[in-house]
Amino acid sequence: MNQKQTDRCVKAVDPPVAADEKVELVEAAQLGKVSVKKQAAVSAVVAVATAGHVIVALRPRGFFVVLTDRRLVLVENNRGIVGKTVASVPRGKISAGPLRGHVLTMSSEVTIDGIAHRFSWGRAQSRMARRVVAALRGSALATEPAA
Repeated sequence: MNQKQTDRCVKAVDPPVAADEKVELVEAAQLGKVSVKKQAAVSAVVAVATAGHVIVALRPRGFFVVLTDRRLVLVENNRGIVGKTVASVPRGKISAGPLRGHVLTMSSEVTIDGIAHRFSWGRAQSRMARRVVAALRGSALATEPAA
């Protein structure tokens, strides 16, 4: 992410970042998952409705992850445009599983306030995925410089 988007994400955090609160990480992630059945069903309906002229691909919803020394904040990602704050959770209520590689994606199961969520990234975003998961797990790898 560039500095302009990072600044916009920090400004969008509600309640605002306190003067003594340190922002550790601002990155993008997709939250949730789309089943193969749903993907196939939607693709088939659109193909029939448009006589094969349009192809669709479903994907999980995008968010900006703002991680401070006190909390995790999810901010809407509307095709790269910073939206509103969706959730703000204290760091103590977050636990992250290991980063797992899949054929086209990488993902990590993150438990927020007792509820499991899937954070995912494309294979091309592997360094970003490693930084986010390392920061959520409290590892020293979180300080790796951005590419």
